[in-house]
Amino acid sequence: MKRTIIICYLTIFCLGVFAQAKSNQASVVTKARLTQNLPADSLKTKAKVVKRMHKKMIMSLDTLTLSDYTLSIERVNDNLNTIGDSAKLGFDVENIARRIDYMTNYVKLIRQNFKGRHSVIHLKNQYLYQSFTSKLDDETDRIQAQLDNLYHRVYHAKLHLKKVLSDSIFRKLYADKDLRATFDDKLIRLEWKWNRTDSVTKANLDTLNNLKVRLSDNSLILSNILNILDKRLDNAVPKLFGQEVNYLWQVDGDQTKSPKSAKNMISIFKGEQNAISFYLSQTSKERTNVVLIGILLFIWLFFKRKLLKTVRIQNDTYNYLNLKYLNNFPILSLLILLLSLMPFFDAYAPTSYISIEFILLLIASTVIFFKNSDRKFLFNWLALVVLLIIDVTVYLLIEPTFVERLLQLGIHLCIMFFVISFYRTLQKKMPYYRFIKLATILGIILSGLSIIYNLFGRFSLSGVVGIASVFAVTQAIVLTVFVEVIFEIILLQLQSSRLKKGIDKPFETSIVINKIKTPLIIVAVLIWFITLTSNLNIYHGISDATVDSLTRIRTIGSISFQLLSVIMFFVIIWIAHILQRLLSFLFGETGDVEDLTTKSKGQHSRLLITRLLVLIGGYLLAIAASGLPIDKLTFLLGALGVGIGMGLQSIVNNFVSGIILIFDGSLQIGDEIEVSGQAGKVKEIGLRASTLYTADGAEVIIPNGNILSQNIINWTFTNDEKRIMLSFSLTGNELDANLINEIINDTIKNIPHAISQRKPVILYTKVTPVSCSLTIRFWSTISKFEVVKSEAMQQLSAAFTAKNIGFE
Repeated sequence: MKRTIIICYLTIFCLGVFAQAKSNQASVVTKARLTQNLPADSLKTKAKVVKRMHKKMIMSLDTLTLSDYTLSIERVNDNLNTIGDSAKLGFDVENIARRIDYMTNYVKLIRQNFKGRHSVIHLKNQYLYQSFTSKLDDETDRIQAQLDNLYHRVYHAKLHLKKVLSDSIFRKLYADKDLRATFDDKLIRLEWKWNRTDSVTKANLDTLNNLKVRLSDNSLILSNILNILDKRLDNAVPKLFGQEVNYLWQVDGDQTKSPKSAKNMISIFKGEQNAISFYLSQTSKERTNVVLIGILLFIWLFFKRKLLKTVRIQNDTYNYLNLKYLNNFPILSLLILLLSLMPFFDAYAPTSYISIEFILLLIASTVIFFKNSDRKFLFNWLALVVLLIIDVTVYLLIEPTFVERLLQLGIHLCIMFFVISFYRTLQKKMPYYRFIKLATILGIILSGLSIIYNLFGRFSLSGVVGIASVFAVTQAIVLTVFVEVIFEIILLQLQSSRLKKGIDKPFETSIVINKIKTPLIIVAVLIWFITLTSNLNIYHGISDATVDSLTRIRTIGSISFQLLSVIMFFVIIWIAHILQRLLSFLFGETGDVEDLTTKSKGQHSRLLITRLLVLIGGYLLAIAASGLPIDKLTFLLGALGVGIGMGLQSIVNNFVSGIILIFDGSLQIGDEIEVSGQAGKVKEIGLRASTLYTADGAEVIIPNGNILSQNIINWTFTNDEKRIMLSFSLTGNELDANLINEIINDTIKNIPHAISQRKPVILYTKVTPVSCSLTIRFWSTISKFEVVKSEAMQQLSAAFTAKNIGFE
């Protein structure tokens, strides 16, 4: 029974536990089912709660203070300042506006002037307008680029101005009435600044747009003018060489019409006047250079006026200078020099302007020739000058009618006659005979061509060639005066420098003239050629073709170069050699050995150093100007280094030794030295070798390396004294040593160039009752050593003979 009761209790307990487990599992399942059935509502609610919590957190973190708003205002103010600075135009725009105004005026002048008559072709004026129109067109492009940069800057400033108020803190400040009231003063100032910057930016954009419109109008007009001028010039050459009018013997109604009225001539005259005015306005820099050269020349003349007066008064003393022009016509000579240089500045000038300049040059030359030339030459010269004036006037003012063509034909016949007459007076002995003869022959040919062109209806070409024929002859004559005036300027400056150094003796002027004659003749021929080609209206084409050829890039292997660079390299070196030579002349050096005194040898050395620096500077400038690709010449430089190491050692050694000798000072120009078995005076110290002038008159060229590697006896290193030693014998019945010493001392003391401060040393080498042998030593200047020795022997012999003492 007990057992049955226990089993029942256990059974009931197990059933209870099982039932509780089932109940727990059912509750879990129920909770899961409830969670799955409520996501839409409960999750949304939960998200809203989280969002509100985050918003509260952000609002708590994003709370702004007054300092934040102040910083925002300052930030906007700084941006406005930056925008205002970017939008400012300044003086650049005023300068651009002024340049555009000038260009507009020049464009008007060109439009007025280049529309001249078409019956007579004036190529020179067309080239003038084309040249300056091209320059104005290039200037327009440069101004356009500047305006584009300014407009780009101001426009971006305007765009930035719209974004400057997009600052979030500033917008919140501006939207809040309370905060706006707090910063009211600052916001008012800021608003005023924004409005002002906005108005300035808009005004500046309008200004720039206005300038761009004006510039665009000028550019369009210039482009049209260039097209018209190009067409005219393209048609001018065929028209110039073609038949403009009928042959002279074919007279028609048009050719027999009356000449131009006074109104038309005045119109042509005003047109030429406008062309000259326009040319002068466009070449102010060239005029400034000419005026500066003229001022320097006349300042030099002012400082040399006393020397010129002395030369004029003491003409016999300074006759070796041969100052034919400066001595008699100093002002006119400098004026001729200045006017002769004008073709370098006025190659594109109008015909009327060049003619006026040249006529002034001829008038100045006529005044000089009037007193220094024979009558036949003067008559031909005056005739050519008058014919030139008439021919230029006729060419500029007349139309190709029959009467005016006959007038021009008569003028050209007279020109040809007088040029031939002048040619017959030429003599081979006259200076520059070949140059003048060539110019005269060319003048005869051109005058003959002008006659032929007129006969066959080439009226304009006849006028051009006829004027060029007179120019060719007369300018060749004037250029000889130009060269001679430069010679006289250099000789006068040389004489002035010599007088300052205390040298008043004559010198050989041919030494100076021969060294600078070739460069000056080249310059004179170049001036003559420029004027001739300019008068023939071919200078423009020749210069353009030459520039194109010289500036064209040429390639040899991997090396590219321009002929202009190569020519500049050699020309600059050549000019450097000429300048260092002129530098010597301007400081009184003639190259004469007699001038190489020991007193001035320090100055000679300083001048030598200066000349060396000029040469070095010239070579460096030549290398820089030539644009040689040194980086591509590495192989060549390496080969040169090997050559120096192998075969060019002596050359480099001499070059370096020459530089050492120049700067060392142990050997100077004018020193009396003995080296390599040669004795003489140092005449020149060059970069490769030095020149020694011996007593026999020979010039010994010794390499600098040999001089530096040997012992040198320099008699004038510290002074110019040299000891003389004489040996002689005296015979007599009663020889008194005191009397002998007295005679020797008195005689040596009175010999010129003997140094009296040093007492002679008298040595008795042999003494007998009736004779004695003596050796005396005294000092003299090195340059008069032989003369003093000879004079001492003669005077000692005479002095002892007078005392009845035999001298042997």
